[in-house]
Amino acid sequence: MYQRSELKNLSILNHQEVVRVRGRVFSKRDCGRILFLIVRDGIDTLQAVLVKNKEGTDGQLSIEDYNLLRKIENESFIELIGTIYCAEQPVSACSQQSIELAIIGYTILSRSVLDLPITLKEAAIKEDQKTESQDFSSIRYVKRLNNRILDLRTDLAQAIFRVNDGMLFYIQSYLRNHGFIEIKTPKLIGGASEGGADVFKVDYFGKPACLAQSPQLYKQMAIMGDFKRVFEIGPVFRAENSDTNRHLTEFIGVDLEMVIDQSYMEVVHLVYQLLLDLFDTLSKKYHREIAIIRSCFNLLPLTFSSELVVIPFPDAVSFLKAYGKERGDFDDLSKEDEKQLGVIVKEKYHTDLYVITHYPSSVRPFYTMVDPNDGRYTHAYDFMLRGVEILSGAQRIHDYVSLSQRVAQLGIAPTTLDHYLNAFKYGVPPHAGVGMGLERMLKCFLGLPDVRYSSLFPRDPKRLYP
Repeated sequence: MYQRSELKNLSILNHQEVVRVRGRVFSKRDCGRILFLIVRDGIDTLQAVLVKNKEGTDGQLSIEDYNLLRKIENESFIELIGTIYCAEQPVSACSQQSIELAIIGYTILSRSVLDLPITLKEAAIKEDQKTESQDFSSIRYVKRLNNRILDLRTDLAQAIFRVNDGMLFYIQSYLRNHGFIEIKTPKLIGGASEGGADVFKVDYFGKPACLAQSPQLYKQMAIMGDFKRVFEIGPVFRAENSDTNRHLTEFIGVDLEMVIDQSYMEVVHLVYQLLLDLFDTLSKKYHREIAIIRSCFNLLPLTFSSELVVIPFPDAVSFLKAYGKERGDFDDLSKEDEKQLGVIVKEKYHTDLYVITHYPSSVRPFYTMVDPNDGRYTHAYDFMLRGVEILSGAQRIHDYVSLSQRVAQLGIAPTTLDHYLNAFKYGVPPHAGVGMGLERMLKCFLGLPDVRYSSLFPRDPKRLYP
């Protein structure tokens, strides 16, 4: 039995070696006497060749074998045994361009149906579609998502989710190396995670419950339990009927909370350095995957400064007004405001990554620390990337009396937050944290046109399957 080799590990150094490989039939071309068969394994492809002669084939296979491989359905999963040799000319259609495989044996492990609901060539983004609006409500994209298993086999999807895996791994490693421990919090809760209305309600053995919008309250309770630095990576549910290119009803949240010494800016600096290191690491380690993604879209390179760029909210409003935007001083930033601000900040500071601080208290959750110098603003902050908010955070109120007053002021029923509020009676250190959506951050880092590209099986107001 020959040892199995991965397509990506083969090279001209394997010249004249007999190897065993597995993959899917991507395409085939029968030239009458020579059969060219391209085998695909993820983003790697290799051309295999079978030559027919009077007695059978050069690989000692029969004419029947030749005819069977000639007719095998695309996407069938096969195993080939063959000799690696240097290609006479570069095989431009394959990732392995300098070598080919002369077939001497094969096994069909699983055949595909002939009529696929969507082919990989149909799912691939073509040159003339790069500048099109990537509308996921269109027939083309509905068809792709309805047949997501096949869609995931494209080079684009393979590349995106390899980068996604690297992003998850690096974030976990970075936080652990900086003293954080990973926690897991309940996703079935008795009240809204943040006192909001956009929750999915469920029946919990005859009692009302909902799916957690955020681990916010529980990660704070972990801080109260004297875990000084905690993070969680897990599902988040939002019953927001927002059919946009950056919203999902279920996504992976990356949340962290930490005790602070002097200022909430300790969290801001830590997270900014995390993002700088993350983007630099991904760009180097996944350069091949990123090149595949960029070949599918017309993307501008991501630029950022090693120095933290901070824009206080009043300054952000002034920037927008200077560019002709009519708005109130304490109105929250709209999607259009954020996009315009991204252009302005890039012109002024030459960066796609920056932080807006001191959001108005009227647009932040009840637990957000109000600025003691100006009660109209808070110690809240958002990280912006390519003109899109990718991460939101704040210093939290840590005094029981102040928090209770804030809850009453906003008209939130305290009974829905009893376990949370009562925890503040026992002494709480000053703390702050952040929450981010992994899919949105991946979308913005890679410059994808829609967040659904970065979700394995996206959930939005119109999609619950597959």
